[in-house]
Amino acid sequence: MADSWDSYFAHYSDWDDAHCFNVRLELKFEEEIKRLGYSEYVNSDDIYLIDNNISNKILPKTKTYTKNKNEILLSFDVPYDWSIDTDWEDKALILLGLSDEWVIDSSVEDK
Repeated sequence: MADSWDSYFAHYSDWDDAHCFNVRLELKFEEEIKRLGYSEYVNSDDIYLIDNNISNKILPKTKTYTKNKNEILLSFDVPYDWSIDTDWEDKALILLGLSDEWVIDSSVEDK
């Protein structure tokens, strides 16, 4: 099965380095998020390094989520044309395979 973000990153090619697309999801859908290919982000300072096999270079970036006691946060790069298309966020959620039912809200923000 392809990972959730594959269609999104295949659809766009020119990225806006000044902004990010953040999606807040209900915590109860964590298993669905994992099935889409995401894993929970672990701060490298919190990892116990065994035989130096884990490094910052191998930690996924877009492929991870963070969570607190109330919600899950996913963050993605955005294409340059995100502000031109009035329903860009809705299209992005579809490309990412994220169900409307899971989403608390989404927004494009400055990095």
